[in-house]
Amino acid sequence: MDERRKSTNLPEKRQVRISKSQYIKGLQCPKALWLYRHRPDLAAPVTDAKHRLFDSGHAVERMAWECFPAGMEITDPYYEIDKAIASTLAMIDQGATTIYEATACSASGAYCRIDILHKKQKAEKWDLIEIKQSTGVKDYHVDDMSFQRHVFESAGFPIGDSFLMHLNNAYVRRGPLEYDKLFTLENCNAPVAARLPEIPLQLAALKKMIRTSKEPCRAIGPHCSSPFECEFSNYCWQDIPATAVHRFFTGRQLEALLEREIHDIFDVPPDYAGPKRQQILLDAHKNGKSHIDPSGINVFLKTLQYPLYFLDYETIFPAVPLFDESSPYQQIPFQFSLHIQKTPGGSVKHIEYLHTEPTDPRTGFAAALVDACGETGSVIVYNQGFESRINRELGALLPEYKTALDQINARMVDLLAPFRSRIVYHPAMNGSASLKAVLPALVPELDYDGLAIADGTTASNMYLHCISGKCTEPEKKQIFTDLRKYCTMDTWAEVKLIEFLYRK
Repeated sequence: MDERRKSTNLPEKRQVRISKSQYIKGLQCPKALWLYRHRPDLAAPVTDAKHRLFDSGHAVERMAWECFPAGMEITDPYYEIDKAIASTLAMIDQGATTIYEATACSASGAYCRIDILHKKQKAEKWDLIEIKQSTGVKDYHVDDMSFQRHVFESAGFPIGDSFLMHLNNAYVRRGPLEYDKLFTLENCNAPVAARLPEIPLQLAALKKMIRTSKEPCRAIGPHCSSPFECEFSNYCWQDIPATAVHRFFTGRQLEALLEREIHDIFDVPPDYAGPKRQQILLDAHKNGKSHIDPSGINVFLKTLQYPLYFLDYETIFPAVPLFDESSPYQQIPFQFSLHIQKTPGGSVKHIEYLHTEPTDPRTGFAAALVDACGETGSVIVYNQGFESRINRELGALLPEYKTALDQINARMVDLLAPFRSRIVYHPAMNGSASLKAVLPALVPELDYDGLAIADGTTASNMYLHCISGKCTEPEKKQIFTDLRKYCTMDTWAEVKLIEFLYRK
């Protein structure tokens, strides 16, 4: 009997098994792992956005398999670990040299799948290839690969190299996808080897914690959202006051306050030597009053030149480029909303563009934008870096529109600026300068709550759904209606915020 069969047939009595995803969860927060194992009912429901992210990851994985063709796939359900292990060993016995979703389990109960288990021709060792839809190696990827190597080696597999296969953000699509160029294979032997010695002790500690019936204590902190948003955040944060310092400070500032046993912004001392914008926030919350700097507002308003063009874009950013002359995760604009006001307090005209065909929207978008934005007057956006970058990329792709797009950029005024610098701050903004936080705080009769699409990520996902060919016509029509309402709300919000500033 070879080592693979010996090791997988040596389970501890009543051992605790732990998967790779559970191990990564435990590294981020042991309490989250305990809750996952003992109180899964406390987890937040998986959002549509996360489901779509999972789907995208699976699609990317299958594309990556094309770089290692003619492999054999383990199709046993993810929860049928022993069957998947048996299937893996059977495929090896049949002479397979490339196995997708190969599965192994160590004698101590750590188990995982590997996206591609590959043996080079005439090689004695197997390479482990983990596929990610990122564009580079991240720290938690090393934890992933280290765990996988630990499991497969402990299960008796002779392992050669540990690779991360990720998307190549320098790849530009021209014609059919070229999988060998779309993906980059990065050797991670060195960082994996450095982390391997830590795994047995970490596993032992996590398994010991899992066996306990008492919920472990863990203070809230940055680990609640890094590297992943924890599905138990709502549970752990439910009793955290709205004025807790965790909600307003990050990094070293937060650490310094906690070291002084300061947990509420009302307890931050008057001599706190933070940035001016942080002092404005503290004073506003302590006094329960808005901060308004009339001179700062006046300086900002003097930068405006009528007519005003209130502009907002919606984009898709697919992991795998859909159109020629685009790259992984490149922002592709498919919609804009534009409100135009010729004089202060005057009537407002609305123009919009939405590309409704499953084709590259950029040419039609650029043509409509240039035609609608005129040649003079301020172009008001919220977060100028976004729209200006899209325009630069459009100009590079479509030289016939470059001059006009550059001129639009030169006319841009960033409405985010007075709120980010806290020239205006309302306690209801809760430390955020995002449009979704600022609008209801300053213009309470307006908000996004009644919209079917109420954020940019959902807008992007729903548009991708529309052009995927999986949508019925009635469903597509409704989504396009909802997209128009959402984008229109963004630019109408800009109109109302400028009105607010003029009143002050």
